[in-house]
Amino acid sequence: MTILPYLETFATVVEKGSFTAAADALGISKPVVSKQVSQLEQHLGVQLMQRTTRRLHLTHAGEVFASYSKRIMADVREAEQSVLPLQSEPRGRLRISAPESLALSLLPEVLLNFQQKFPTLELDVHISGRFVDLIEEGIDVALRVGEMEDSSLIARLLMPCSFHVCASAKYLEKNGSPQHPDELSKHNCLIYSQGQRSANWGFKDKDGKILNIKVEGNLHSDTGNLLMKAALNGNGIFIAPTYMVTNALKEGQLKTVLDDYTSAMPGLYAVYPYSKLVSVKVRAFVDFLVDAWKV
Repeated sequence: MTILPYLETFATVVEKGSFTAAADALGISKPVVSKQVSQLEQHLGVQLMQRTTRRLHLTHAGEVFASYSKRIMADVREAEQSVLPLQSEPRGRLRISAPESLALSLLPEVLLNFQQKFPTLELDVHISGRFVDLIEEGIDVALRVGEMEDSSLIARLLMPCSFHVCASAKYLEKNGSPQHPDELSKHNCLIYSQGQRSANWGFKDKDGKILNIKVEGNLHSDTGNLLMKAALNGNGIFIAPTYMVTNALKEGQLKTVLDDYTSAMPGLYAVYPYSKLVSVKVRAFVDFLVDAWKV
């Protein structure tokens, strides 16, 4: 059984919310839609939907299968468009996930330039510090600072990027400058709550020894800009990626501490689901970022 036509029918039912609406969208009859979904369930050996007189409910297996179906059908459409001469330019909607720190610094300018180059492409930008599930949430490409551990994703380096421990001169004059990561326990640390290990800051000494330091402070937030403003105001010490604090460091508004103890240097990456055929819109966007942010 070749399931692609049945998969398209199932994905359309999920998208439209009913057999009737799916039949209208596909240009086939409602009984055909119902039969194809039933045949797909028989082929898979699981129930994908619970049918009632009022609405459809996805089973757990149906929810899992629906997330893959959506991605597969999107890839099929991208593949069709990629071989059509009139569709060689990226089109459709590109869903992007990015951290707030990037959205408030480098991202706006590069997105504006990208849209000027590809005006037919619609950008849908989601700002979040958490590591979103790209397939589950329908994200085409995510911009992430961190070591890439998920082998099911493609990670392309956009620029070198490290983390810096920073505070204002006002704070350091009043509280002193820590000389060793252990001394952070004596300081008010401003903590980014959406980090993977938000209250544990990692360092490496000159001998390569890894130090994981538990920190505490009176301000936790999932908004990096709030933490930075608090640090600029002399409220404490915070840790941030290079691109977020470059200007403040140049202007002397912030100073780095613990420079002899390097934090992780993972870089800034574009991350997208593995596929033998990377969509035209994703490839165009990632290539544009690499060129825009090249060192």
